[in-house]
Amino acid sequence: MKKTILAMAVPALLAAGSASASINLYDADGVKVDASGAAEVQYMQEIGSDQNAKWRLDDGDFAVNTEVAVSDDLAAIGHFAFKFEDGSTTNDELYVGFKGDNWGTITFGRQLLINDDMGITKDYELSVVSNGTLRTEGDQVAKYVYDNGSFYAGFSTLQNSDGKEGTDEYKIYDGRLGYRVADLDMRVYYYYADDAAVNGDDFAYSSTGDVENYNLEVEYKGIENVGLAASYGVNTVDTGSVKEEADFFSVAADYTHGKTTFAIGIDNQDNDSAEDVTGYYANVTYALHSNAKVYAEVGDTDADHADWGYVAGMEVKF
Repeated sequence: MKKTILAMAVPALLAAGSASASINLYDADGVKVDASGAAEVQYMQEIGSDQNAKWRLDDGDFAVNTEVAVSDDLAAIGHFAFKFEDGSTTNDELYVGFKGDNWGTITFGRQLLINDDMGITKDYELSVVSNGTLRTEGDQVAKYVYDNGSFYAGFSTLQNSDGKEGTDEYKIYDGRLGYRVADLDMRVYYYYADDAAVNGDDFAYSSTGDVENYNLEVEYKGIENVGLAASYGVNTVDTGSVKEEADFFSVAADYTHGKTTFAIGIDNQDNDSAEDVTGYYANVTYALHSNAKVYAEVGDTDADHADWGYVAGMEVKF
């Protein structure tokens, strides 16, 4: 079987010019193997003080997915992926699990948490004050996802442990509940980290302690060629001696005309211990192909000593 897969993989990769988001390498005897990948390069200047423009290798990915049919409604799945960033190659996903058409997917291993999907912003890089600066991946993750078209849900947990007593350990739990009706999509995310340093540098308070976060999101697509979205979230950090909170509000909209999509967004971060910050961005995307696009974006915030930023980029995927 290994020789068969390899023999089919090379010509399939060379022929990857279709509109599909992935290519099939092998499909026989209940075994299905697909591959996907992406390359994205940007020229950007970040929002902030004394920033200069630079080339950025934003994204390089290659992934292989395997499904092995166990019964009519049960498949064993395996997945591995590599990312190419900062001049190095890293295995950023490696998990196994089970998939069923009627009950969802459960996976174990190195993967993204549910919280990685949180957010309604329509930016590429310059929504810098929106909710979501949290740890979203790990090696020891268990995740369950269910979606029947209307109702959808997901739960995941990350355990950081080396298997030895007396060493630093922490756990993260998060989940999502959502419902789609007509042109409306509503969902809520919840995230809890037990004594973990999961916040990023954008927060005005300590990045250690217990962290609790939730985000309410609504998207509406009932207007032709227009997408509208809004969210409200709260992030709380409790270090034991200090408890601080930040509120987040985001709105965004996009309009598509032919192969061109225009998007704008505004985000606000209300911190307990620092001045409120409002950020805004706008971008335009042109679809060269369903698997290739170019885009440009500008953004800024009203924070002190923060200059505006911009980015131009191109992505090609299969």
